[in-house]
Amino acid sequence: MFRIAQLARTGASRGARTYSSSTWTPEGYAAAKEHAQTAVDTWKKISLFLALPACAIMSYVATKDELEHIHHLEHDPPKFVAYPYLHVRKRKFPYGDGEHTPFWNPLTNPDPEE
Repeated sequence: MFRIAQLARTGASRGARTYSSSTWTPEGYAAAKEHAQTAVDTWKKISLFLALPACAIMSYVATKDELEHIHHLEHDPPKFVAYPYLHVRKRKFPYGDGEHTPFWNPLTNPDPEE
């Protein structure tokens, strides 16, 4: 018990522990700066040679699939089923023709009047 109290007093009297790397030297600063520049160069290469080509490839694939989907919708539009809860209007919309929302797309949203 006495030993624990003695260790607690001596630890408290010393204050904060200082690490040898906490004091900056010109050599340490130069080494840290060189390491940081190496890390920047590495991530710059990863961004240019890995991330940008991956984004370009995925953009091409997504665009190709979306164009195929639009082509399919032009030739085979979705069938409209007139459920009673669809197209309920208590008053006209304050924009456009008053019957369609701003997000209405004639290619993907069938019109009940047609």
